[in-house]
Amino acid sequence: MKFSDAQQKEVIEATSGQLLGYIIDAEIDKETGFITSFIVEAQGSYPTFFNKKSETKKIAVQNIAIIGKDVIIVSKNTL
Repeated sequence: MKFSDAQQKEVIEATSGQLLGYIIDAEIDKETGFITSFIVEAQGSYPTFFNKKSETKKIAVQNIAIIGKDVIIVSKNTL
């Protein structure tokens, strides 16, 4: 799967069914080259003129339960 494909999927927390947002970036281990976590921008937290900062969460790869056709389901929402 390409990273751009993952960015188009909704990230959902498994136990609550809450939409966490969409993947905006990835954290990569410099030594191995593997992705260690994804950075998810929370839904509805788009930066505005007065609020330049958006809310993000870090999702460890180990916490991803399922990568489906349209969604990514995580078992725990943050590190």
